[in-house]
Parts: sequence; C-alpha cells; structure tokens
Amino acid sequence: MWSDEQQRIIESKEPIKQIIAAAGSGKTATLMGILTHLEKDPSFLPEKTLLITFTNKATEELSHRIAGLGLSSCYHISTFHAFCYRNLNLYHPLFKRHSIVILAEEEKIKFTLEFLTNYKFQVGGIPFALLFQRNAYLLRTEFPEIFFTYQSELRTWKTKSYRYEFDDLPQFIFEGLQNKEDWTTEIKNRYNYIFVDEFQDTDFSQLHILKMMQPRNITVVGDDWQAIYGFRGASVEPFLEFPKFFPGAVQFLLSTNYRSLSGIVNLSTHAIRKNKDKIDKQVFAHRKGCALFERIEFPQETTKVTQGILERVQTYFTQDTDSILLVRSNYRKHEWKRAGLRDEQVSTIHAAKGLEYSTVLLDLSTGWTISQSQIKESLEEERRILYVGLSRSKNRIVLIGRKPVQNRVSLEDLFYSDFRGFNDSGKLTLLRNPLW
Repeated sequence: MWSDEQQRIIESKEPIKQIIAAAGSGKTATLMGILTHLEKDPSFLPEKTLLITFTNKATEELSHRIAGLGLSSCYHISTFHAFCYRNLNLYHPLFKRHSIVILAEEEKIKFTLEFLTNYKFQVGGIPFALLFQRNAYLLRTEFPEIFFTYQSELRTWKTKSYRYEFDDLPQFIFEGLQNKEDWTTEIKNRYNYIFVDEFQDTDFSQLHILKMMQPRNITVVGDDWQAIYGFRGASVEPFLEFPKFFPGAVQFLLSTNYRSLSGIVNLSTHAIRKNKDKIDKQVFAHRKGCALFERIEFPQETTKVTQGILERVQTYFTQDTDSILLVRSNYRKHEWKRAGLRDEQVSTIHAAKGLEYSTVLLDLSTGWTISQSQIKESLEEERRILYVGLSRSKNRIVLIGRKPVQNRVSLEDLFYSDFRGFNDSGKLTLLRNPLW
C-alpha cells in the first residue's frame, strides 16, 4: 500500500519532522497514514493534537479524509488564523472581555476611501483598486509616507473599535508568546502533537509562533517549489529555514509523482530548477507512457482572444472533458470568459492549486509580472507559479503563447521560450528549428 518513502515517514519516531513533498506525491495520504499509525498507540490523544492548514477548503477536505478513514473526531483541525481566533477568545484577557469582531471588507473600504480623500491631490486619479493591489504595492512604493500614515490610523481605528482583520490575529499570539504572558501557558500546554500541512505557505511570524509554542512533536509537510502566496506576505524562506528554527529536525522526501506521466514531470520541473532559493530534489514519475505537449500561438503583437484562438482552445474541451485553462490573473480569466469560455473551463493558477486535470492549457501570453524592486524574488515566485500550473496536468499540456519577435523581451516570452527544446511528448530534445 505504501511506498518505501511513505513507510519510513509513517513509522518514524522522530519528534521533529519536515516532509518535503513533490507535486502529486501523496502527501495528504501520507499524513493520514501517520495519524492511523499513531492511533494504534493507546497513549496517543487526538484531542491534544493540532492539525493546521492554510485554507478553509483544505480544512474541510482534511476533516472529510479523517472521517472517511474512521479515525478519531477529536482532532483540532483549523486554518492558522482560525487557530489564533479561537485561542485568543479563550485565553487572551482583552478578548475575554471584548470578543473579537472581524472587520468586514466593506468597513475597511469605507475607512480607506475616507482616508484617501485627505490625500486626493497627492495620489491624483489613481484608481483605488490599483493603489491597493498586490498588498498595496503601489501605495507603499510610490507614496511611502501616506502608506505609513494609513497603516497607523487604520491600526488605531481598529484598536478603538475592537475590530480586527484575520491577518492581525497572529500578531497577538506572537507578542503574547514572545513576552511570556501568563495566558499563553494554556496554548503551549494544550497540544502534544502539531501537524502543519502546506507549510510552504507560512510566513516568519507563524514560524516563530510554532517555535515559541515549544511542541514536543511537530511535523510539517509541504513543497517549497509550490510557495506561491508572496502577495499575502508568505515566503519560501520559513520552509527552507525550518531546520534552523527546530534543531534536530529530520527531513524526509516524497519524491514520486503519482499524478503525472513522465513527460509532464520533465516539463513541469524544467523551469523551476533555475531557481536559487529552493531545496534540490529529484522527482520521479510513477506513471509510464507518452505525455502530450502542444502549443497554441497568438499573433506577434496581440493577446486578444480571437474567434480562431477560442475555437482551437474549445477543441480540447471537446476531446477531453477533464480539461482546464489556467491563467495568471483574474483579469485574464475574465477576458477568456468574455470571449466565450464557461466559468468551470478557466481558472487562475492559484485557485487550481491542489487540483488535477487530464489536460491543462496554460496561458503564457500575458499577465505574468516582475516587481522591479525585488527582481530575483518575484522572478522565482513566478517560476513557482508556473510550476504549480504545469504540475496540475496528468496527461497533456498545451502552452498558449505569442509568436517570438526579435528584440521583444517580456516575462511571458522568457517562460514560453524555456520550452522551445521540448518535443510533443514532453522530452527535452536538441531541436535546432522547433515548430512554433
């Protein structure tokens, strides 16, 4: 039932484990194997076991898997933010007196618009959405003094009104643990085991919280190659530096991809290997057979979805109902929908993370960006996003790009040209004049 790699992890008695899992390697199944093995020990207490995920959807799926296997219903399963919310309400002196009210998005927008009216001459006619996209990148970089004032006034307003965003909650836990406040003893004593799924989506404050909780047993599971939530403040560094924060940590690999044919594995890992900030690992395909690799091209100077391009894309949905078109941005998704694709036929790469499809069409024609202030970091994140998109495929990848033009340099062209040497079965070959 289990591979040798999985069996070693499941039976390991090491108290601190980092499981480095390739895409499609069965990491959730392995986690279920660990829990099943632990429940055979009469001294193991599920009610003193915390399982942390990073999305509500993942929490529901984990709960469903545990119930389906007939395991205990006493596990504490939640997102990191829900964990903070629950424990602050239970133990923090302030929130025991004043229950946490989560700030509604409409309330924050109203406050922000009122704040910006005082600076309308400085920011000019820049749209609100543009100022605050990508974690308020434009406001932070072009108007740093205004951004600092905004953050200060927003923080003051939230404190006075006892309204907080979910992203504020870990800071209360962090400060309480750091200052060794009495109420945090309850949190530290509450759990014998901590498991963190999708650990590559953490940030440093969450890593510090885990460290200061001083767990007797902690297992983190993830894939640094799939760390794609930089816009939320997460980064790949906590995953890379886990052994420094938890001395004695033992690393385990899940290196077999059970999802994709070998050609898809070769194709998807090609670009990510250029990243510097990563854990080097070999990924092996369990499935043998011929993968399909094809291309669709826009004309040289446009990425408009014409009727001809749309009809070519729709042929893949006719041939294979288990197909998806993946795009980099919501804006590009809406362009494809306006052209005629149904909502279930097109998705952003971020929304498709954790899913799999027989055929993946990946739009490399537009929407990919690099921050000029952090070129290396943002380029590596874009490569990880590319890897996530490609690795959703089981059998066929169709790249959609623009015809190459001499002297035109863009991230889309760079990524698209990365695959010039691959033939139609996903093998890297030395083609001097590849078909485009």
